[in-house]
Amino acid sequence: MDDSTKINPLYDPSTDNQEINPKVQEMINKPMSAQGGFSAEDKTFLDMLMKMVDGKQIDLYKPESLINHTVYDKISDADKGKADLNAINMLARIRDIYSLLKSNSEPTFQVQNMVMDLRYKKEQLEKIGGDLFII
Repeated sequence: MDDSTKINPLYDPSTDNQEINPKVQEMINKPMSAQGGFSAEDKTFLDMLMKMVDGKQIDLYKPESLINHTVYDKISDADKGKADLNAINMLARIRDIYSLLKSNSEPTFQVQNMVMDLRYKKEQLEKIGGDLFII
């Protein structure tokens, strides 16, 4: 008994590295599409977000560009720290959304999920701290 069958008793060396049917490979490589599509709120949010990134209102590498300074300047230092940390995380998510949209011709379910998540987090943060972000 060789080492590979000790680790996985179902391993069959005769099937390892076999050719994959081109139709199966094509199906595997195709990104899943957003089956239900975007809700009206998410679509509006996504369109606004992309316009802000394309219009350079949001710099994908400057979390400060997400901050609404009229509100931010009035909060405590502790809350500013929380806002800064959340701006970093939100901007990373915006970069992911932007990259996926630019690499695919149509929004995938990943983009749909990320937009919903970003909008939800933004709304939750703004319930606590007010309109801290420009998005």
